[in-house]
Amino acid sequence: MKRFLCLALVLALLMITLPVVRAEKLTALWTANPKISAPIYSEPSTQSKTLGRIYQGASVKVYSFDPEWAYINSSGVVGYVLRRHLESGKAIDSSTTPPFGVEMYGYVGTVGANGAKVRTEADESADVLIPLTADTRISIIGVVNGWAYLAYYRQYGYVNTNELSELLPVCPEDDAGTDEAPIATFTTYYVTGSDDVSKHGKEVNIGVNCDYINNEILQSGKTINYNNHYGPFYPSKGYVKGPVLIETGWGLGPGGGVCQVSSTMYNLLLQLPGITITLRRSHGPGSAEYLPADMDAAVGNEAKGINFIFRNDYDFSIRFEAQAQDGALFLAIYKATE
Repeated sequence: MKRFLCLALVLALLMITLPVVRAEKLTALWTANPKISAPIYSEPSTQSKTLGRIYQGASVKVYSFDPEWAYINSSGVVGYVLRRHLESGKAIDSSTTPPFGVEMYGYVGTVGANGAKVRTEADESADVLIPLTADTRISIIGVVNGWAYLAYYRQYGYVNTNELSELLPVCPEDDAGTDEAPIATFTTYYVTGSDDVSKHGKEVNIGVNCDYINNEILQSGKTINYNNHYGPFYPSKGYVKGPVLIETGWGLGPGGGVCQVSSTMYNLLLQLPGITITLRRSHGPGSAEYLPADMDAAVGNEAKGINFIFRNDYDFSIRFEAQAQDGALFLAIYKATE
């Protein structure tokens, strides 16, 4: 099965290099509805000139996006709005375009023996977002001028490809995948080595959940109910107390932090048209900070319908790879050869 057109390699460049005056020559790929009235900026910066506003209930056209901004047309006013102000994004042609907000990752990278650094810009002098140790696996959107770029929280991060020991392409056709060529990949990042009980508990729970997922096979037509399949998230299954969202804010609860794994899985599966997501709940208006707005998938509270359920509608089985190492939560999917 041929997947969506590979837009990932150009969307980020559009956000950086495309002048606003050329917008009329572009083709809108998505429509979206504003959550609130919010400014339209001339550049992807709140310090740039304000061109107009988007309004709740008035649909806008979307040309491109990055982890924080969307390049839009609202009744002829073309510019940039913060992604968190948009909801209900929908592809105009779902057969060729991925769902709104979905980055198509093109490569899997393995960090070399000397480690690697994710930087704020494609420059050796740029600030370091996170250091990565040898053999850490990371998901990469694309490569430009010797720099791999990826999503890190709500911005792009950059890794010098000389710091990678391997750069493996993601297979562009799902049914042509092999044990060596993944058909989708996604990585999120988190804090490690902290003495804080909450952060330490999250780190432990991410590792436990990844152990359950790694090398698991999901057969054609079968469904995974996240709460039932990987939970309950209690000590009896290896989980500890970690950060959970409660009515009064954040607190400690069993299995806290597992939601980052389910959210990473959600973004992994969104890249595959042969996977059907039947239930997904966000963490709320602010959503999870380690992903762009409204791209998370909360789990753990069955009584309130907070769960993540998906089904394999391909005519072949798929195999998951999961690794949590030094702050990089890596997931990949392969076509299973049974």
